[in-house]
Amino acid sequence: MHIKTDKSVLTVACTTLLTFLLLFLHDKLAGKIGAIWLLYPNILLSAGWFGYLIWKQRETSEILFRSVLFGFATAATYLPIDWLFSRKMYLIVYRSTDVTTPIGLILTWTIFATLTVYSYHRLHQNGLHRFVASVITGAAAGLGSIVIYGLGPALWTWNELRVENIAKIATVPVFVPFTFLLTYTLCPYYFHREQPALVAGMRCGLFMGALMFLSFLVFYRWR
Repeated sequence: MHIKTDKSVLTVACTTLLTFLLLFLHDKLAGKIGAIWLLYPNILLSAGWFGYLIWKQRETSEILFRSVLFGFATAATYLPIDWLFSRKMYLIVYRSTDVTTPIGLILTWTIFATLTVYSYHRLHQNGLHRFVASVITGAAAGLGSIVIYGLGPALWTWNELRVENIAKIATVPVFVPFTFLLTYTLCPYYFHREQPALVAGMRCGLFMGALMFLSFLVFYRWR
Protein backbone atom coordinates (compact mmCIF):
# COMPACT_ATOMS: atom_id res chain seq x y z
CA MET A 1 0.00 0.00 0.00
CA HIS A 2 1.48 3.31 -1.12
CA ILE A 3 0.63 6.80 0.10
CA LYS A 4 1.35 10.13 -1.54
CA THR A 5 4.42 10.91 0.54
CA ASP A 6 6.26 7.68 -0.36
CA LYS A 7 7.55 8.85 -3.74
CA SER A 8 8.72 12.15 -2.29
CA VAL A 9 10.60 10.44 0.53
CA LEU A 10 12.20 8.05 -1.95
CA THR A 11 13.21 11.01 -4.13
CA VAL A 12 14.84 12.75 -1.16
CA ALA A 13 16.69 9.54 -0.29
CA CYS A 14 18.03 9.38 -3.86
CA THR A 15 19.05 13.05 -3.96
CA THR A 16 20.80 12.66 -0.61
CA LEU A 17 22.78 9.69 -1.89
CA LEU A 18 23.62 11.63 -5.06
CA THR A 19 24.83 14.53 -2.90
CA PHE A 20 27.29 12.28 -1.10
CA LEU A 21 28.45 10.76 -4.38
CA LEU A 22 29.26 14.30 -5.52
CA LEU A 23 31.08 14.89 -2.24
CA PHE A 24 33.12 11.75 -2.82
CA LEU A 25 34.13 13.13 -6.22
CA HIS A 26 34.65 16.62 -4.83
CA ASP A 27 38.46 16.54 -4.88
CA LYS A 28 38.43 15.49 -8.53
CA LEU A 29 35.76 17.97 -9.55
CA ALA A 30 36.68 20.65 -7.05
CA GLY A 31 36.45 24.23 -8.04
CA LYS A 32 36.21 26.99 -5.48
CA ILE A 33 33.09 25.64 -3.75
CA GLY A 34 33.73 24.19 -0.31
CA ALA A 35 32.53 20.65 0.19
CA ILE A 36 30.09 21.60 2.95
CA TRP A 37 28.15 23.85 0.58
CA LEU A 38 27.27 20.87 -1.59
CA LEU A 39 24.95 19.69 1.18
CA TYR A 40 22.69 22.75 1.10
CA PRO A 41 20.83 22.23 -2.21
CA ASN A 42 19.66 18.85 -0.93
CA ILE A 43 18.74 20.34 2.45
CA LEU A 44 16.67 23.08 0.80
CA LEU A 45 15.00 20.57 -1.53
CA SER A 46 14.15 18.25 1.35
CA ALA A 47 12.86 21.01 3.64
CA GLY A 48 10.81 22.61 0.88
CA TRP A 49 9.30 19.38 -0.35
CA PHE A 50 8.53 17.96 3.08
CA GLY A 51 7.11 21.30 4.24
CA TYR A 52 4.87 21.53 1.18
CA LEU A 53 3.57 17.98 1.63
CA ILE A 54 2.89 18.47 5.34
CA TRP A 55 1.02 21.72 4.64
CA LYS A 56 -0.83 20.64 1.49
CA GLN A 57 -1.66 16.98 2.18
CA ARG A 58 -2.41 16.92 5.87
CA GLU A 59 -4.50 13.75 5.67
CA THR A 60 -1.66 11.63 4.26
CA SER A 61 1.40 13.38 5.70
CA GLU A 62 0.97 12.73 9.42
CA ILE A 63 3.68 10.05 9.40
CA LEU A 64 6.04 12.35 7.54
CA PHE A 65 5.38 15.19 10.00
CA ARG A 66 6.08 12.96 13.00
CA SER A 67 9.19 11.60 11.28
CA VAL A 68 10.55 15.12 10.70
CA LEU A 69 10.00 16.00 14.37
CA PHE A 70 11.74 12.76 15.35
CA GLY A 71 14.65 13.59 13.02
CA PHE A 72 15.17 17.08 14.46
CA ALA A 73 15.04 15.82 18.04
CA THR A 74 17.42 12.94 17.35
CA ALA A 75 20.02 15.10 15.57
CA ALA A 76 19.91 17.83 18.23
CA THR A 77 20.17 15.38 21.13
CA TYR A 78 23.09 13.53 19.55
CA LEU A 79 25.19 16.71 19.26
CA PRO A 80 26.97 16.45 22.66
CA ILE A 81 28.61 13.13 21.75
CA ASP A 82 29.72 14.57 18.43
CA TRP A 83 31.21 17.51 20.33
CA LEU A 84 33.07 15.01 22.53
CA PHE A 85 34.44 13.08 19.55
CA SER A 86 35.38 16.14 17.50
CA ARG A 87 36.42 18.78 20.03
CA LYS A 88 37.73 16.83 22.99
CA MET A 89 38.89 13.47 21.63
CA TYR A 90 39.73 14.55 18.05
CA LEU A 91 38.52 11.17 16.85
CA ILE A 92 36.67 12.82 13.97
CA VAL A 93 37.85 16.13 12.49
CA TYR A 94 35.67 18.27 10.24
CA ARG A 95 37.61 19.81 7.40
CA SER A 96 35.34 22.64 6.39
CA THR A 97 34.67 24.52 9.61
CA ASP A 98 36.19 25.78 12.82
CA VAL A 99 33.04 25.14 14.83
CA THR A 100 32.23 21.85 16.47
CA THR A 101 29.81 20.49 13.88
CA PRO A 102 28.78 22.17 10.59
CA ILE A 103 25.13 23.29 10.51
CA GLY A 104 24.72 21.66 7.11
CA LEU A 105 25.77 18.34 8.57
CA ILE A 106 23.35 18.62 11.50
CA LEU A 107 20.50 19.29 9.06
CA THR A 108 21.63 16.35 6.94
CA TRP A 109 21.53 14.11 10.03
CA THR A 110 17.95 15.30 10.48
CA ILE A 111 17.14 14.13 6.95
CA PHE A 112 18.73 10.73 7.59
CA ALA A 113 16.83 10.21 10.86
CA THR A 114 13.60 11.33 9.18
CA LEU A 115 14.03 8.90 6.30
CA THR A 116 14.91 6.07 8.66
CA VAL A 117 11.98 6.37 11.04
CA TYR A 118 9.58 7.06 8.14
CA SER A 119 10.71 3.77 6.60
CA TYR A 120 10.06 2.00 9.90
CA HIS A 121 6.49 3.33 10.08
CA ARG A 122 5.73 2.45 6.48
CA LEU A 123 7.08 -1.09 6.89
CA HIS A 124 4.89 -1.54 9.94
CA GLN A 125 1.86 -0.08 8.16
CA ASN A 126 2.37 -2.56 5.34
CA GLY A 127 1.89 -5.50 7.67
CA LEU A 128 5.26 -6.23 9.23
CA HIS A 129 5.50 -6.80 12.97
CA ARG A 130 7.03 -3.83 14.79
CA PHE A 131 10.18 -5.70 15.74
CA VAL A 132 10.69 -7.09 12.22
CA ALA A 133 10.28 -3.58 10.82
CA SER A 134 12.83 -2.34 13.36
CA VAL A 135 15.35 -5.03 12.43
CA ILE A 136 15.07 -4.16 8.73
CA THR A 137 15.34 -0.45 9.55
CA GLY A 138 18.38 -1.04 11.76
CA ALA A 139 20.14 -3.16 9.15
CA ALA A 140 19.51 -0.49 6.51
CA ALA A 141 20.79 2.23 8.87
CA GLY A 142 23.96 0.25 9.63
CA LEU A 143 24.74 -0.40 5.97
CA GLY A 144 23.76 3.16 5.06
CA SER A 145 26.17 4.60 7.62
CA ILE A 146 29.04 2.68 6.00
CA VAL A 147 28.09 4.09 2.60
CA ILE A 148 27.56 7.67 3.77
CA TYR A 149 30.61 7.89 6.02
CA GLY A 150 32.65 6.16 3.32
CA LEU A 151 31.58 8.79 0.78
CA GLY A 152 32.27 11.76 3.02
CA PRO A 153 36.07 12.17 3.33
CA ALA A 154 35.77 15.67 1.86
CA LEU A 155 33.85 16.63 5.01
CA TRP A 156 35.61 14.72 7.77
CA THR A 157 38.54 12.53 8.71
CA TRP A 158 38.09 9.61 11.10
CA ASN A 159 40.66 8.50 13.66
CA GLU A 160 42.81 11.61 13.82
CA LEU A 161 43.99 10.20 17.15
CA ARG A 162 45.76 7.58 15.04
CA VAL A 163 44.60 4.73 17.25
CA GLU A 164 46.52 1.76 15.93
CA ASN A 165 44.64 -1.27 14.67
CA ILE A 166 41.20 0.20 15.27
CA ALA A 167 38.71 -2.04 13.47
CA LYS A 168 37.32 -0.54 10.26
CA ILE A 169 34.99 -1.37 7.44
CA ALA A 170 36.61 0.35 4.48
CA THR A 171 37.47 3.74 6.02
CA VAL A 172 34.70 3.70 8.64
CA PRO A 173 35.42 2.60 12.23
CA VAL A 174 33.34 -0.49 12.91
CA PHE A 175 31.71 0.99 16.02
CA VAL A 176 29.86 3.50 13.79
CA PRO A 177 27.70 1.03 11.79
CA PHE A 178 27.39 -1.09 14.94
CA THR A 179 25.86 1.90 16.73
CA PHE A 180 23.47 2.72 13.89
CA LEU A 181 22.44 -0.93 13.59
CA LEU A 182 21.53 -1.27 17.28
CA THR A 183 20.05 2.22 17.61
CA TYR A 184 17.59 1.89 14.75
CA THR A 185 16.76 -1.69 15.63
CA LEU A 186 15.93 -0.92 19.24
CA CYS A 187 14.79 2.71 19.28
CA PRO A 188 11.85 2.57 16.86
CA TYR A 189 10.53 -0.57 18.57
CA TYR A 190 10.90 0.58 22.16
CA PHE A 191 10.82 4.37 21.96
CA HIS A 192 8.44 5.21 19.13
CA ARG A 193 5.14 3.56 19.88
CA GLU A 194 2.56 5.88 21.36
CA GLN A 195 5.07 8.49 22.51
CA PRO A 196 5.21 12.04 21.09
CA ALA A 197 7.69 12.22 18.22
CA LEU A 198 9.91 14.80 19.94
CA VAL A 199 10.20 12.67 23.08
CA ALA A 200 10.97 9.57 21.03
CA GLY A 201 13.58 11.47 19.02
CA MET A 202 15.31 12.80 22.14
CA ARG A 203 15.44 9.31 23.63
CA CYS A 204 16.83 7.96 20.39
CA GLY A 205 19.51 10.68 20.25
CA LEU A 206 20.53 10.03 23.86
CA PHE A 207 20.64 6.29 23.26
CA MET A 208 22.70 6.69 20.09
CA GLY A 209 25.16 9.07 21.75
CA ALA A 210 25.70 6.81 24.77
CA LEU A 211 25.98 3.72 22.59
CA MET A 212 28.42 5.40 20.20
CA PHE A 213 30.74 6.27 23.08
CA LEU A 214 30.46 2.90 24.81
CA SER A 215 30.95 0.94 21.59
CA PHE A 216 34.01 3.06 20.81
CA LEU A 217 35.46 2.13 24.21
CA VAL A 218 34.70 -1.56 23.64
CA PHE A 219 36.27 -1.70 20.18
CA TYR A 220 39.17 0.47 21.36
CA ARG A 221 39.99 -1.96 24.17
CA TRP A 222 39.59 -5.01 21.95
CA ARG A 223 41.58 -3.65 19.01
